Amino acid sequence: MLAELKWAWLVIGLTLAFMLQPLLAVASPVEAELGGYVAAGVDHYGSFYDEDGGHSTTRGVLRNAKLELELALGKRWEAELDGSYKIEGDKKELDLGDAYLLYDGESRFEARIGRFKEPFGLERLASYTSLNTSERSLVTSAFAPGRSIGVMAGQYRKRGTWSLGLFTDEPDGGSTHAITARLTRAPIRSESQTLHLGAAASYRDLGDSRFQIKDEGEVFSADNVIRSPRFEAGDAWLAGLEAAWLCHRLTLVAEAMAQSVRRTDGSRWQFGGAYLQAGVFLTDDRRYYSRGEFDRIEPRHRAGALELVARHSAVDLRDRNLGAEASVTLLGLAWYLGELFQLRLNYLMPDIRGNTLMAVPDGDAVTLRAVLRF
Repeated sequence: MLAELKWAWLVIGLTLAFMLQPLLAVASPVEAELGGYVAAGVDHYGSFYDEDGGHSTTRGVLRNAKLELELALGKRWEAELDGSYKIEGDKKELDLGDAYLLYDGESRFEARIGRFKEPFGLERLASYTSLNTSERSLVTSAFAPGRSIGVMAGQYRKRGTWSLGLFTDEPDGGSTHAITARLTRAPIRSESQTLHLGAAASYRDLGDSRFQIKDEGEVFSADNVIRSPRFEAGDAWLAGLEAAWLCHRLTLVAEAMAQSVRRTDGSRWQFGGAYLQAGVFLTDDRRYYSRGEFDRIEPRHRAGALELVARHSAVDLRDRNLGAEASVTLLGLAWYLGELFQLRLNYLMPDIRGNTLMAVPDGDAVTLRAVLRF
């Protein structure tokens, strides 16, 4: 029933967005902008990513087809409504993205209510179109919370940001209540280089629900072959540290995350992970930074921008000799043609130890993504 209500809300909202856009565009002081993107491609992977031990799998994927409606309501108020559609193997998913109302106050103070990303993780908060890899890192996917319904306040200045929010996923059928906060600082910020530092924390009341971390290892259409133990959990603490250095064509990013989960019997289970990523432009381009996040690439030449990417991410989901320890090493190439089109090619080399699900824990993967904004 809850799922049906969510789909109905999404369909009605997007229908109204199309019908009312001409009126909103001319009704001063309301301004409306309709946009979005389509991300599609191919995943090819070996037996590591297949629970049944299939030797080789190739799948076409619709990573995301997203429609975004943004409204500016006078000088201080903004609203956004997003809807997305995904095809992952035989699974098709229609989802509500951001749906919130925002107040933009003095001194870059903001207050937001609705459905949006919790303030946790540099990579998690980045838009998919701002990434330079096919998927976010194994660490971010395993630990960083995504969109929830809640209320949040924060201040977003050029050299530093803070944000604090209260969240729940009950309307979507979950039982988690959370308090999440993030603090960032850019002690060095100039035309030639930027140093970003950040920290985030989240307390999560899990309501004695079933807990397990499951991840597909940076391949969108693969099985969730990397897993922690499964048990009923009362609450959890989640902490994250982040750092980034931008210097001309070079970008270095590192994040570490740790989670302490209290089982209903009172015992504490510890999990964690970290990744290090490097990107260097082969063309005369660079990545830009604004208010605690990366901006989308704006190539300087008609031929576009070309970026080499390397990343190593590792997670430890093993405690009391249960669960897995896994890592993924990625080599990639990203091509940005203008601000509207991207190609991302990634080669992934996974490794796993401990408890495994797959029959043969071996086999690399190749992913290709084409991203078109409109």
